[in-house]
Amino acid sequence: MITVDACVICESRIYRLKSALVAPFLAKRIWDRKPFCVDLVKCEACGFMFYNPRIEGVELGKLYTAYRLSEYQAARNSFEPWYSRKMNADLASPESYTQRRAKLLETIKPHISRRTIKRVLDHGGDRGDLAAGLVEGATAYVYDISGVKPAEGVIAVQDPSSCRADLILNSNVLEHVGFPREIVSDLLRSAPSDGLVYIDVPCESPLGPYRIARRVAQTGISLLARPTTGVRMLRPSALYLMHEHINYFTENSLNTLFLKCGGGLIASGSYGYVGAAGRAEVAWCLGTKAY
Repeated sequence: MITVDACVICESRIYRLKSALVAPFLAKRIWDRKPFCVDLVKCEACGFMFYNPRIEGVELGKLYTAYRLSEYQAARNSFEPWYSRKMNADLASPESYTQRRAKLLETIKPHISRRTIKRVLDHGGDRGDLAAGLVEGATAYVYDISGVKPAEGVIAVQDPSSCRADLILNSNVLEHVGFPREIVSDLLRSAPSDGLVYIDVPCESPLGPYRIARRVAQTGISLLARPTTGVRMLRPSALYLMHEHINYFTENSLNTLFLKCGGGLIASGSYGYVGAAGRAEVAWCLGTKAY
């Protein structure tokens, strides 16, 4: 982990909001240790919130290798009894991707209707399900660190620039990574000069009343079903638990990120949808390399 003293998006000043507990599952899977505390901080310029210190690439690899396969689900369930096989499967179900794909296409269709899209790359898309069938007649590719087998009809690539994609997707990825600018810079480098880059992220707050209530309920469940884990969560910092989402975006902070990395915005906005994990608000942007 690396402690930073400025915003990892815009390099402005940050200030501490809360002490936050690293989820027992993450602490064990990544560092093989008991839960420990980090800081929840906020940028005073762009409003981006994140946990500090930052998770590095090797640590992310430990968490997301074989992501959502049976070993991952069993390991997580041993700490989180609510994370069942059904919940794990629903999060990546065909129905879930059908909903996300439809919403994504609805969002970008006005901006791609006059373009020829022959190749679509799902950057960080696990099996690449989101890109599969997104644009009729287009070849779907996926680049991901998880190492899982790609979805039917999707081609896995080791170098995201190799397929020269006309449209690169990065959906529900940046909330998981320690240094988002590295990812977005890579997206823009991978895109051809006239290629499009689409990014979306959850638009959520770690301080929202729904999230706090959910943490209280989860602690109660843990006390009943996993007493050892539950006792470790009996502290105020558990209300602001650091789990897989280690970044909290707004529309403004996402747009700032894209521009800081050398992108040229075409459009941006937000939308809501209901998925396997409940109702979610999503911030998105679409753009190209800036000239």
